[in-house]
Amino acid sequence: MASIELHPTRERAAGQRSNVRQSNIPSAYAQGYRRTAELSGCLVDFVVQLLPTPEELAIKEDVRKLLERLIRTIEPQSRLLSFGSTANGFGLRNSDMDLCCLIDCDVVPTSASDMVTSLGLLLERETKFQVKPLPHARIPIIKLSLEPSQGLPYGIACDIGFENRLALENTRLLLSYATIDPMRVRTLVLFLKVWSKRRRINSPYVGTLSSYGYVLLVLYFLVHVKNPPVLPNLQQMPPLRPMSYVETHLNDHNIWFFDDIDFLRKSWSSANLDNVAELLIEFFRYFAREFPFNTGVASVRTGLMKKEAKGWSNESDLINIRDCNRLCVEDPFEITYNVARTVTKDGLFLIRGEFMRASKILTSKYESPVTVLSHLCEEREDAQAPFPSESQPSQIRLSTTQTVSAPSFLPVPSLPSSFPGQLEFTRADAQFATVAN
Repeated sequence: MASIELHPTRERAAGQRSNVRQSNIPSAYAQGYRRTAELSGCLVDFVVQLLPTPEELAIKEDVRKLLERLIRTIEPQSRLLSFGSTANGFGLRNSDMDLCCLIDCDVVPTSASDMVTSLGLLLERETKFQVKPLPHARIPIIKLSLEPSQGLPYGIACDIGFENRLALENTRLLLSYATIDPMRVRTLVLFLKVWSKRRRINSPYVGTLSSYGYVLLVLYFLVHVKNPPVLPNLQQMPPLRPMSYVETHLNDHNIWFFDDIDFLRKSWSSANLDNVAELLIEFFRYFAREFPFNTGVASVRTGLMKKEAKGWSNESDLINIRDCNRLCVEDPFEITYNVARTVTKDGLFLIRGEFMRASKILTSKYESPVTVLSHLCEEREDAQAPFPSESQPSQIRLSTTQTVSAPSFLPVPSLPSSFPGQLEFTRADAQFATVAN
C-alpha cells in the first residue's frame, strides 16, 4: 500500500504561507507563526515517543493468534479481531487489548455468557493468563492479564467480548479519519489522550470523560468547528454506487460512511492549512469559551445539536443519583447513546477548568515549546481522582538537551489482521506511512 504522506498541495501551500507570513506581515505575527511552528514540531516529537514498538505489536499479534486458535477449539467458525484503540490508529504504547470474537455460522451460536464461561475455563487450563470471566455482566466479557516479565516489561491486559460488530464498524470509522490526515489528526488525538490522563480527567469511573469521548470531541472539532474543515464528514458523503439497507445498516443502526480513503485522498484535499499547534490552541479555546455545554451535543455525524432534540435534558435521566447528560457527545452509529453520560456535575467542572487552564497556558508568553508541554501535561494531584499505578519511563526526550515529563501510562497503534495495513508514525520526515502486512 502506498505511503501516507502530507498532501503535496498542502505541503506547498504551507511553505507558501510560511513565506508570506514571515515576509509580508508584521513581525509580531511572524513571531506568532514561528512559535506555533516550533510547538508543532515539539508535539510531533512528543507523540512519536508514545507509539508502540514493533516488538510490542508483534507480541500482541502473537497473543491474538494464540487466543483465536484456542477459541476455535470450542467454535471452529470463529474469528478474533482487534477493535478500539488497539486498532483505530489512536492507541498508545502499552495500551490494553480489546478483542472481539465473531462466530460465522448458519446455526444459532453459543450465547455470549456460555462462551465466556467455557472459554474462561479453557484459558485458565491452557495459558498462563490471569483469567477473570464476567458471564453475567451487561456485556459478557473475559478479562485477561499477564504480569510484567523480562520479555513483557509492562505485562499485557486484554478484554475479549463477543459479537460486538458495531464496535468493529466504529473502529473502521475512526481508523479512516486517522488515515486521511494522520499528521494532524493522530498527533492531536494522541496528545489529548496523554494530556487528559495526566490531568486526571479521563475516567468515567470517577465522573469524567473516557478517552473515546475525547477522540470524538477532536473529530467533531476538525469536521464541524474548523472552517474550512480539516476533515470531511465521512458519514454524510454519498456512496459511489447505490447501496441497499442491508449494506448500510447493522441491527437498525446506520453504519454507512465513505471508507474508500485512497479515492478520497486523490479527490479531496482540505483547504485548512493550520498546523498542529494552531489546531490545539483553537481546540482548547473553543471548548473553554464557545461550546454550549448547557444545551449542546457534539456530534461527529451531524455537527452541533441541541440536547432538547435528542431528549437529553439534564433532568431526564439519573444514574446512581448522578445526572447523565451534563456533557453530551453522540456516538457516531449508536446515536441514542451519550458517550459522555457518566460525566457528573463535578466532573464537568473539572473538565471545563482544564480546558480553560490549557487555553491560558497556550496563549500566554513562554520561554520554549518544551516548557509549554511540560506545563500542560503536569500531573494533577487529586485524591478524588485515583488512578492505578503503572510502570512508566520518567521522562520523554524532545531534543538532545531537553526533556519533558512522560505520562504515567504510555498506552499505539496496532491493527487487527482483518485490516489492510498497519499505520506507522515516523519522525524522519514528519510523516505517517502505511506498511502493508
